[in-house]
Amino acid sequence: RRETAKRPSSSVEQDGDGEGWKLKIAIAGAGPSGLLLAHRLIASGLPLEQLDVFESRADPRSSSSSLEGRAYALGLGIRGRTAIKTVDGELWSSVKARGYECERFRLHLSQKLSLQLRGREDGVHPSVLIYQSDLCSALLDELERRAKALETALNVRFNSNIAMANLETSTLSFVSGGVTQESKKYDLLVGCDGANSIVRESIKVYSPPDTFECTKRELLPGCFKVARITSMPPALDADSVALILPKTKSLGITAFVEPTVDGGGCVLFAGRLNSESTSSTDSAELGTILYPDPSIGGREQSSMSDEEVEMIRRLLVEEFPLDGTAGLDDAVRQLLRQRTSVASSVRCNTYNSKSGLTAAAICGDAAHATGGVSGQGANSALVDVATLADCLVKHYQPDDSYSPEAKESMLHQSVLAYSMKAVPEGRALYDLSFGNDGRT
Repeated sequence: RRETAKRPSSSVEQDGDGEGWKLKIAIAGAGPSGLLLAHRLIASGLPLEQLDVFESRADPRSSSSSLEGRAYALGLGIRGRTAIKTVDGELWSSVKARGYECERFRLHLSQKLSLQLRGREDGVHPSVLIYQSDLCSALLDELERRAKALETALNVRFNSNIAMANLETSTLSFVSGGVTQESKKYDLLVGCDGANSIVRESIKVYSPPDTFECTKRELLPGCFKVARITSMPPALDADSVALILPKTKSLGITAFVEPTVDGGGCVLFAGRLNSESTSSTDSAELGTILYPDPSIGGREQSSMSDEEVEMIRRLLVEEFPLDGTAGLDDAVRQLLRQRTSVASSVRCNTYNSKSGLTAAAICGDAAHATGGVSGQGANSALVDVATLADCLVKHYQPDDSYSPEAKESMLHQSVLAYSMKAVPEGRALYDLSFGNDGRT
């Protein structure tokens, strides 16, 4: 049975003279980390006047929402699960119900030879495999319900693309419906907006010289595309994650297959841009067909002939144990519709703005992206926002005597404390993924 949430009491909210302490916060990005941060903020007892979340994509729950950018399945391990549970166990239960628990992993060296690299372990909680769209939908459903119960002024703005964050005027410029708009002033800006973060770039632009350092690299020539399938391939263990090497080893493409909820699956095809296969078979064309230049957009449905789809399906079945997979033709069309994705790495020396500017912080891939190499990006992003929320609760402690200077100081103390805790974790993840120089 669900109980109506109750906001923790706050002396500021009970004191009319403390209106100035109330916070106006903007979150860039309504992905998993941005939505979890919104959850933490409305449950924190902090005096919130307005909480706005900006997202360039459509609402993932809408029928018109494109799967591109949300098609892949995330693996939520103990770190991600613990971060979500910092809100409460009910939220985790809502998320878990949308995913699929899986702890097995198999390496397929050929279509007939495979090795189990990981199996069930007693006392170890399995990861939950969940589509990003399903994770965001679960978080959104609960966020809206809880915000309404707590009478929080929450506004999640979909199809709103942030163009600039001005850390001098404390405002955002964003495009919605083809019209550029200027936001109200905010007390705190948080960038959960990915490897191409606008908030991060704004911190860099407005920071004093030689204080904010950030390295961003595209992990070329590696690239990938993702497709959803309605059932796991018959030749694979339906309860195991599978890494599959192609029949033609020189092809340069591997398949990563994850089981998902309701018996479905997610297939990530990883390849290389501008690579010439040394194979003389028809499969040598596969990389060229699947991975056009990333600057070229995805194909329109009308441009895909049945003959072309059948040819690609046949090549995939020849190279990978996918024969008999339900919905494989549709998966081919999904691949053709997608723009080629190229992963990026990001490494920053600090995750906060300096005093004298609007208080701002960056989380997840905006601060420390590894391009999927570590398999911990989503979990780390969720841990980041839980840490930021903890620091805000600890350091934002208004009293009955309002002062703009004290308010600004406490917010900067909060984001600085967050950065000092999160940067070592981000560096460790980056070094684990690439080595100490970031080039290996």
